[in-house]
Amino acid sequence: MRIGIFAAMAGRQAAGPETYEVALVRSLAALDSGNEYHVFCLSEEARNAFAVEQKNFAFHVLRPGVRWVSITATLPIAMLRARLDVFHATFIPPPFIPARLVYTLHDLTSFHNPEFYHPAVRWRLNHSIRTGLKRARMILCVSDCVRKMAAEQFAIPLERMTAVHHGVGERFRPMNAEEARRVVRQQYGIDRPYLLFVGQMKTRKNMARILEAFGRFRQDGDSKLALVLAGRRGQTSEFLDESIRRLGLSGCVIEPGHVSDEQLPALYNAAEMLVFPSLFEGFGFPVIEAMACGTPVITSNVSALPEVAGDGAVLVDPLSVDALLAAMRHIHCDAAFAQKLRGQGLERARHFTWKRAAEQTVAAYRQVAAA
Repeated sequence: MRIGIFAAMAGRQAAGPETYEVALVRSLAALDSGNEYHVFCLSEEARNAFAVEQKNFAFHVLRPGVRWVSITATLPIAMLRARLDVFHATFIPPPFIPARLVYTLHDLTSFHNPEFYHPAVRWRLNHSIRTGLKRARMILCVSDCVRKMAAEQFAIPLERMTAVHHGVGERFRPMNAEEARRVVRQQYGIDRPYLLFVGQMKTRKNMARILEAFGRFRQDGDSKLALVLAGRRGQTSEFLDESIRRLGLSGCVIEPGHVSDEQLPALYNAAEMLVFPSLFEGFGFPVIEAMACGTPVITSNVSALPEVAGDGAVLVDPLSVDALLAAMRHIHCDAAFAQKLRGQGLERARHFTWKRAAEQTVAAYRQVAAA
């Protein structure tokens, strides 16, 4: 087969979608030396992010740098030249697709919670998703939750969709605690115990309740604890600043900005717990990454998060500050419970491998090519 992959998010510090594209391409290269792959991307940074040098993999940086031109005109021409059998749009399907389409559906937040998005962003995202769902011969959903929601909302037959869970990178594993703290101290100057949030600081990540619960937690607990928010702020800058001031947290909220996958394992390992009570997730990378590092996890009991976390995390109502606060206290004050959670999280994380994701993805390519 000649397989094309359009990796639109690689090289852009785009959180989960970028992690997915880079890990999937690397895992396909490790798994498959027989099929011919053409990976189309939007920058040299993206090509370099894959770090794959293999005879059956060709990487094409689309020109010009203006995205709407390269996606609408350059990409279809490049696809025709490659004479593709299957084309995989991992995030954005181009308007013209001269091959059988496989499309990855990450989530449906923009449909279910439109208030989380600027109207123009929401329109573009929804249009892109509708295009992918309509034209795809096979839809790869990142969780069963997303698959069922898409079937209900768009009346898509379940046999045209399959759930392919993400994996967790091999670098996410337990480290010596002292070594992890030393690395975090050297890289970020953090020299105190901390709770950790990882992700883009968007409204749907529930930042308001995280801050409120942490503020109450410090008032009646350990005042030395910090809250580390690892990720880009996005549209929440003014709100976060105001909330931090109002809650008296100015000296104990630390923001290292975007943290690379290479640096994240130490940050997870040195944390007392991961706090990730998102209001909606199609999957939730930080949950399995933290569990794979042996870090206790608090996450939400909604969307795909219970499916991913299983019994490896504390599940809470994301709308309840009291529930989030109680979970923080339980992990902080009960060492035996925290240790039990670490073990359950490690066991749960073993279910998610990029090798399995790559195998399932290649199986979808074969099914579409043979149809």
